Parts: sequence; structure tokens; C-alpha cells
Amino acid sequence: MKIIFNLITLFVIIGITLFARENAQTMVDFSTIGIGAIPAKIYHIKLIYIMQLSLLAGVVAGACFVIPGVFSAETKLKEYKRKLEKTSVQSSCDSSKVDVLESKIQVLEKALKSALEQKND
Repeated sequence: MKIIFNLITLFVIIGITLFARENAQTMVDFSTIGIGAIPAKIYHIKLIYIMQLSLLAGVVAGACFVIPGVFSAETKLKEYKRKLEKTSVQSSCDSSKVDVLESKIQVLEKALKSALEQKND
């Protein structure tokens, strides 16, 4: 799926680049509205500059849309790693507790056997 999105992105960028190259000398006129004593003005801007600006705005908007998700995923990953460390430490503590209890049981069994042997003698 990632490859498909990368290919689509590549085709869109190539298409925009070809379109901008073909229309590099095309001028776009923007006029402002004159209000009262302020006269209306007409601005002539090349189409390629408008396309570059809109492409840059799209990249910035996409980054602003994706970056919070990346930070959230990193935070969740760190929390998950801490949780795994805690469970591994807890399981090792539990296993060491079990080992200690087993050794205590063995000592008690040996003591009981020796006490029973001394009582029978």
C-alpha cells in the first residue's frame, strides 16, 4: 500500500512539474477591489510561482497533519517498552521468589526427614 501511495505522489509531482514547465511564462492577473479613495490594483504573477507556492503549502499542511501522529506513535512505543520492561522484571522477580521458596521447601523437607529419623532412632 505504501508503494502505491509513493507512486501516486511521484506521478502527481511529475505532472505538476511538467504542467508548470509548459506554462512557465503564463501570467495570472489578480486585481484588488478599490474601496473609497483606495484605487483598485492589478498584480501580474507568473503561474509557476503560484504552483510552487501551492505545492509548498500542501507539503507543509501534510507535514502538520502527519507529525502529531508520529509523536503519538513514539510516545505509545515508549510506554509499551516500559511496560514490557516492567513485566520482564516482575516475571524475573517472580521466578526468583519461586526459586527461593523451592529451596526453602527442600531445606524444610530435609530437616523434617532428619527429625523423623532421629525420633525413630
